[in-house]
Amino acid sequence: MWCASCRELPAVEAEGLRREQFIGTFFRMKNPSNKQLLDVCVAAARKAGEHALKNLHRREEVAQHFDHDVKLVMDSECQRIAEGVIHNHFPDHAILGEEGSIVRDHAFEWIIDPIDGTVNYTHGLPGWCCSIAVRCDSEILAGCVFVPVVSECYTATVDGPALCNDAPIQPSVVPTLGKAILFTGLTKDIDARAITFFGDAARTMHKLRIQGSAAIDVCHVACGRSDGYFEPGLYLWDIAAAGLIAERAGAVCTAYPRAEEHGLRFLCTNPQIHHAARELVEKYFKD
Repeated sequence: MWCASCRELPAVEAEGLRREQFIGTFFRMKNPSNKQLLDVCVAAARKAGEHALKNLHRREEVAQHFDHDVKLVMDSECQRIAEGVIHNHFPDHAILGEEGSIVRDHAFEWIIDPIDGTVNYTHGLPGWCCSIAVRCDSEILAGCVFVPVVSECYTATVDGPALCNDAPIQPSVVPTLGKAILFTGLTKDIDARAITFFGDAARTMHKLRIQGSAAIDVCHVACGRSDGYFEPGLYLWDIAAAGLIAERAGAVCTAYPRAEEHGLRFLCTNPQIHHAARELVEKYFKD
């Protein structure tokens, strides 16, 4: 069947476009399942992430520079791409993104971090990803973290398993802080409490690591590459998808709200060390 929107496209590409249009129409006609929501998370994260990967040569196109962070032209481009995929399927759904929000009077809201690990991306380091989750009435239902450089796609639904490239994942079973590797990070304003926490944690834990992408770090807890993660200055879009993935894998997460809108502190560990890790965190971050 010929359609104007498919004219002059190669046959395979045209067929893909017709399929996407059909799926979008189908989803608009009924309440989506969590699996359908996840499919759109994956499609949006992959399309945005692949755009960023294809345009690595533009990684120094800076939109705004801060003392300890950077906003790229690519951040905004990737969010617009993700929004386009989502709204092709669900045109009336709301968007909460690092690069701006689309407010709608709808129970479903998509949470987008188009490039988590922007500073890594700017410097050509591999530790960056696209993170997309969807929630309904504040409950995260599905999420995807796509790491383009290494072609890893972490996924989960609230009622399904956590996967990496469709294979089940699970956290480590390291039993004590003294044997654990903790991934962490600094707030943009370099909170003095974080520096003190680092000193205490470095003496308590086996090793500390700062890698620069909260979503990837939490997914690494989910799949057992590290044993814990804590960062005191995050936002919801940093960990919305990864937090769900970690919990569905069997990790334990604790979020501490911050005064800043959508701000939080976030702890994620394997079950064996979570209580001890909470006690360590709460020595310095009780608010």
